[in-house]
Amino acid sequence: MKFLIALLIAGSASAAQAPARDAPVTTGTAVIRGRVIVAGADRPLSRVEVHAICAPLRVNKAVLTDASGRYEIAALPAGRYTVSFSRTNYVRASFGQRRPTGPGALVEIANGQIVTSIDAALQLAGVITGRILDEFGDPLTNVQVQPMRSQFINGERRMTQAAGSGMTNDLGEYRMYGLAPGQYFVSATLRTQSFGDSSDRTGYAPTYYPGTGNVSEAQRMTVASGQTITGINMTLQPILAVQVSGAALDGQRRPMAGGYVSLSRRVGNGLSGGASAQVRPDGTFTLGGVTPGDYNLRVSLQGAPDENATADITVTNADLKDVEIVATKPSTIRGRVVFEAGDEKAPAFKLLRINLSHPSAVGYGFSNDAPRDDGTFELKSGAGHALLRASVMGPGDWRLKRVLTADGTDVTDGGFDIPATAIVEGLVIELTSRYADVSGTVVDAAGTAVRDCIVVFFSQDPLRWTTQTRYVGVGRPDQENVFHVRLPAGDYYAAAFELEDQSASVTDPEILQQVQNRATKLSVGDGEKKTLALTMSEPPIF
Repeated sequence: MKFLIALLIAGSASAAQAPARDAPVTTGTAVIRGRVIVAGADRPLSRVEVHAICAPLRVNKAVLTDASGRYEIAALPAGRYTVSFSRTNYVRASFGQRRPTGPGALVEIANGQIVTSIDAALQLAGVITGRILDEFGDPLTNVQVQPMRSQFINGERRMTQAAGSGMTNDLGEYRMYGLAPGQYFVSATLRTQSFGDSSDRTGYAPTYYPGTGNVSEAQRMTVASGQTITGINMTLQPILAVQVSGAALDGQRRPMAGGYVSLSRRVGNGLSGGASAQVRPDGTFTLGGVTPGDYNLRVSLQGAPDENATADITVTNADLKDVEIVATKPSTIRGRVVFEAGDEKAPAFKLLRINLSHPSAVGYGFSNDAPRDDGTFELKSGAGHALLRASVMGPGDWRLKRVLTADGTDVTDGGFDIPATAIVEGLVIELTSRYADVSGTVVDAAGTAVRDCIVVFFSQDPLRWTTQTRYVGVGRPDQENVFHVRLPAGDYYAAAFELEDQSASVTDPEILQQVQNRATKLSVGDGEKKTLALTMSEPPIF
């Protein structure tokens, strides 16, 4: 669950025009100056992008450092600013931060003031190097080596790719650079060279360091700023590649001649690899050079976007034959959006977005469809269990209250089933502006206000720790050291702790289970505003 703050850069007004009443002031006479060096070297760093940001004024001004590492940001209005520094292959930093990737301190400036010594020492990003060999100890070239992170996504823990991948050279050497501080796994994949009906029976299994295809046996490593970890070597083990064959049919069970069949590893293990082929005139297909694993098989036909299909298959050490995949037209989902009566003015329907998702199965998801001008909507979807959501893409304070079926059943959190090639009508999405608003501050053991932390609210009922749940809220203290979280009415735990690895998922039920033992209990009513003071607790073990 990620939160973004949109910083809109307003254009400066003409001197001949008075600014609109209550409009943010975007120009002024204050100046921020400083210098950027390489950490530990006292060497000036040029072409660093420096941003001065004041969110309440909607100001975000940027400059580049010169050859001596110096910069100046002028014409700033009075306010409180964060100053950030970024350059390729260096760890992004903020002035006054206590640790890498942490939030910075505020720089308060008045009109006409020149603030100096807003300096930074950027640390080099991390590096992982090593060699990839075959079973005979010879180097393997063109092996894709990737840094991976374990994250909680759509109700299950998955390996996801992080930035900084590399390819092995003629010596089997690789170098992954530009890594942000954090915890990583390393994967190596030699992509199959086969296409279509290849008879090639040789291959190498996708491998995690120190040399396993099993995610649970993969070794995690911690990369610090500027650290180079060497000797991360792996030997890929040869395995027998097999063929996957079968038939691809359309909704009338006719051959999908000219269609395209692709096989890709499921994202759950994070490793790439697969095969692809064109469907023959009689509807049959053969995919060669496939190594054992869990895959997603997909078929589509150009010119017929409504007819496609996907299926999960498991490949073992034997050929997989007679696989039949039938493309069907998607189901139609119809409903309307309504707003709960209240003081808040309802937004225009064009500002809404409807999202239909299949959290635990392969299916269709549409996240950017707006309802019609009368609030009705129509979506297309594959069969399966689905969740329906709506959100406002503009001003206003409206959030999801409930989703009802035609017979009045509440399916907000439980979801509903979509039959194949069916029409599901009468769904109602209700939005409300009456949400519990919890704000507060976080202090450490000495009673000092803490900004560099994450605040998590989660239901006291573990059955609500589900995918896309509304009963888990995450926030951070803002520039005023105050956090804000909006929640449905209910009973919650609240905890605040430092998060070293920014990629870690605090909504993972295993993490919430750890946190609840040292969390604060609270209850909030519908539309209630509550203030809470939290003390930093020990972070969970990720």
